[in-house]
Amino acid sequence: MVRENLRILLVSDMGHIGGTEIATLIAATELNTLVTSVGVFGKTGPLFERIAGLGVHQVSADCHTKNPFKLLDYVYKLVKTVNDNNIDVIHAQMARPLPFIWLAKKFFKNKDVKVFWTSRGLDHETYQKVVPFFAKMGVRGLGNCKLEQQKLIRYGYPAHKTDYVYNAYRLTPTTRSMKSLEKESFTIGTLSALREGRSVELFLELAKYMLTHQPQRKLRFVIGGDGNHRSELECLADNLGLAQQVEFLGRVTDVAAFMDQIDVFVSPLVVDGDTGAGLSNSIVEAMIMKVPVCAFRAAGIEEIVINGKTGHLIEPRDIPAMASAVENTIVFKDTTESYVNQAYDLIIRECDPKEYAQKLLRLYKEL
Repeated sequence: MVRENLRILLVSDMGHIGGTEIATLIAATELNTLVTSVGVFGKTGPLFERIAGLGVHQVSADCHTKNPFKLLDYVYKLVKTVNDNNIDVIHAQMARPLPFIWLAKKFFKNKDVKVFWTSRGLDHETYQKVVPFFAKMGVRGLGNCKLEQQKLIRYGYPAHKTDYVYNAYRLTPTTRSMKSLEKESFTIGTLSALREGRSVELFLELAKYMLTHQPQRKLRFVIGGDGNHRSELECLADNLGLAQQVEFLGRVTDVAAFMDQIDVFVSPLVVDGDTGAGLSNSIVEAMIMKVPVCAFRAAGIEEIVINGKTGHLIEPRDIPAMASAVENTIVFKDTTESYVNQAYDLIIRECDPKEYAQKLLRLYKEL
């Protein structure tokens, strides 16, 4: 395969493992075979060795600091990296680096460097502040779903300077059929960062409601993920009398194994207005592993959880309706299997990593 004559720098956080960092890893992996060179600019973190194994050059740099000397060093490293490597495209995976890219750009030898930004969800006030500024900078804005692109346009982006690219899946798609629901006990699970705004407390409320109203069901609830709200959520579980029925698994390193142990995946995410992430990686991962999905209507989730087709989509915070959706998932097995298969086909079609990289490449050249 002939490589495109493009040198791309992916700018991200990389200090931990989250959706943004996983997206950066996938982009580096897939683009690395398509272009002249790919580099990653961000903190040295847990994905460092995996990226190094690709033969991708990494530069350790941190813009998540208030130290002015470290920020100046960040800008200096960025200028040096771009100039030394003849970078053609900078793709910021988050909003934070963009003001520093704007400063650094004044010192780039190549004045035609294109700058892209993937928006994965901000709060209302941040959209108001940064989107007009980024548009004036000439940054091309990519939403991680159709809704996110629409928000960028609504807050001031020229439509011809935007597009959307769904998050690519990181798991190998399962080749098995949906796990059998012909059983007596069921595991209901969710996977999320345990931090403010992720609505994991609604999953606990669901557990309490189902255990109270369906005592005949043998139900187990598991929460995968970690974060600074974990202790608060564990206290809430104790206060609700759920200490024995809800298990906190902590950080999940093997997502496929996590999905393999649950019968129904629940997304408790609720967002108000334009605040929040565009699309849920964990829903994509559940679907690619053929796990039935029940989700609250939030942000761009309805683009993949199509009610009555690929899963159950419930109005925000309606715990009784969510409980009914989970119950129907368990009871109406043929319908559930149909939803699961349609969801799987949708994700294969929309979120394939190689197609994701090809779309990025096209946008780098044409947008």
